[in-house]
Amino acid sequence: MSFLGGSEVVSVFSRYNSNQDQTTPQDNQTSYHNQKNGTAENSGGNNQGKEDNQNAEAQQQESANRQQETANSQETQQSDYRIDVDVTEQIVRIYYRDSEIKQFTASTGVNNLTPLGDFEIENRGEWFFSEKYQQGAKYWVSFKDWGVYLFHSVPMDKQKKMIAEEAAKLGTSASHGCIRLEVENAKWIYDNIPQGTKVHIH
Repeated sequence: MSFLGGSEVVSVFSRYNSNQDQTTPQDNQTSYHNQKNGTAENSGGNNQGKEDNQNAEAQQQESANRQQETANSQETQQSDYRIDVDVTEQIVRIYYRDSEIKQFTASTGVNNLTPLGDFEIENRGEWFFSEKYQQGAKYWVSFKDWGVYLFHSVPMDKQKKMIAEEAAKLGTSASHGCIRLEVENAKWIYDNIPQGTKVHIH
């Protein structure tokens, strides 16, 4: 039985997403454009207003440029990692610059619930819990639909204690569409794999 899915998953992760800074370089440009227009409209045509407006524009542009440089730098770093998931073997392989550096035993979805194809690492969190299914997990990292399909630890109870019978299912197709891992392996991905990393599931 799936313990994450549908509207509940959106609900579980929307609380996390609402607290995160999801600003993109494009958002910054839009913000800059809106602030530029708003300041210009309120300047009243006096020289001091124009000067303030120009200073504000310069600061906004500098900030946008810095964030774009950071994004470009992160993009370069992200291209060094790659994740390959084999649902037949129930193995997750981590590559760094085309060399395999990690291999983890996994548990993917029964009845082909884990989506196949090419994805990217999106957002992440340290913990979630589903009241409906009375299960949770640590160190989730999403790879599709911004918090719906995840790499995460084996399921845990409300006190964050591992559920032994669920942990015993590693290495078999036994879960919902997410990819379960041993706690330390889920944490390794959470700690080390950057947003934007390519994920291939087959």
